[in-house]
Amino acid sequence: MRTSSRAAVAVMVIAATSLLAACVPPPTLSPTAEARQSAVSWLLRQFNPTTHVIESTFTPGQPDVGGTAYAITSLRISNTSANIQQAAVDALVPSVDSFVMDAQGVDQPGQLARLILAVVATGGDPRAYGPHDLVARLEATIATTGPDAGRFGTQDATYDGAFRQGISLAALSLVTPTPATINPGGGSIDDVPAVAWLRGQQCTDGSWMPYRSDLTAACAFDPVTFSGPDSNSTAMAVLGLEAVGASTATDPNGWFEAARTSSGGWGYDASSTADPDSTGLVMAARRALGIAPDSAAITALRSFQFGGSAPATDRGAFFYPPWSGPALPNLLATNDAMLGLAPAVWPGILVS
Repeated sequence: MRTSSRAAVAVMVIAATSLLAACVPPPTLSPTAEARQSAVSWLLRQFNPTTHVIESTFTPGQPDVGGTAYAITSLRISNTSANIQQAAVDALVPSVDSFVMDAQGVDQPGQLARLILAVVATGGDPRAYGPHDLVARLEATIATTGPDAGRFGTQDATYDGAFRQGISLAALSLVTPTPATINPGGGSIDDVPAVAWLRGQQCTDGSWMPYRSDLTAACAFDPVTFSGPDSNSTAMAVLGLEAVGASTATDPNGWFEAARTSSGGWGYDASSTADPDSTGLVMAARRALGIAPDSAAITALRSFQFGGSAPATDRGAFFYPPWSGPALPNLLATNDAMLGLAPAVWPGILVS
């Protein structure tokens, strides 16, 4: 065969291959993967290309440090845009103290945990995050004496005690070598003070309240503090305990099922309508307990996501059901939803 003939055949083969490829439909994503991909696209659009952070909705021009740190881990869940993750982590270093310290200049464990998760997710060392040892600072917040020995943070725990304990354990679980506060040595992880405090806070029905100052009192709604057993505290407590390999005194799955709404999702407490934050957190907690999200939960979660008919700037974001007025994209709701949409157990997925 002459060279020109061979070239013609090659061109024909290439053309036929291209035509065939064009006729093959792209792979169909699962509802979970599609929702996750769409959410990530929206999150990526929130990062300022100059400052590399997500700016505060309430204080334009200032970084939303917590939201940015959380978004970094959301991107890591989808294993995408490592360059943006790294640039954002680097950009947050100067804001550590202003974010972590309360008005009295005392470190807050939940904020430290958020930063540790973001740093570890990008392959960094939270013990040497710029000039900051985030791990030492988090461990230094633990109460060593009194009825709350083992609890992270000296701040009032009325509304976030169990949640901040759970996220602190989750963050420390990813640090190597194992931090002293979650190292059982030759004993049981259940007996480590930080773990024992959280286990001791669990209600007999398997749920958690934000904080129980009197462990002899039954768990119930408190009309004074307006707090009671809730899905967010329960989910993060479960995630923290599972992350360090601890057990729960009572299986929380029964409570999760009882608190589920008719939509298939979860609200803040058993009497609330579903919302994306609670649904995402509970889905993540149940996955950690070995229960994969079912179609009803996924459908309920996706009902809070802006789809193709929404304005281009909103597509992919999740919204928290508004009391009044239009639904708006919500950064926290989108990040919380990403935990529910994760393809594997959180927080371990951040380092897998």
